[in-house]
Amino acid sequence: MELIVLKQAERELKEAPKDVIQDVFALFDDLAAGKNLSLPISRPLPSIAKGLHELRLSSRAGEYRVFYVIRVGRAIYVLHSTQKKTEKTDRRTTELIKARIRSLGI
Repeated sequence: MELIVLKQAERELKEAPKDVIQDVFALFDDLAAGKNLSLPISRPLPSIAKGLHELRLSSRAGEYRVFYVIRVGRAIYVLHSTQKKTEKTDRRTTELIKARIRSLGI
């Protein structure tokens, strides 16, 4: 399965600590190889969009979230990355993710 990182998400990921970036890409390698990720590392977010998942990573610098969509047999699309600052995914982030999904036409 191919990994496609949106340009915006790539810029966002570059702001994360190096250890977080390494963990993110190791987890995406696992997904591409067919491994299923589950809690506490990954959780589905069907209330926002079908096929949407959230990687949940911890670092000494804080908590990070990476949002991605899996399209079976086609690709994993990395949509958004952010440092977690609140308990709940905020409305702005939700709308941003939905807009990026729409822009892909998936």
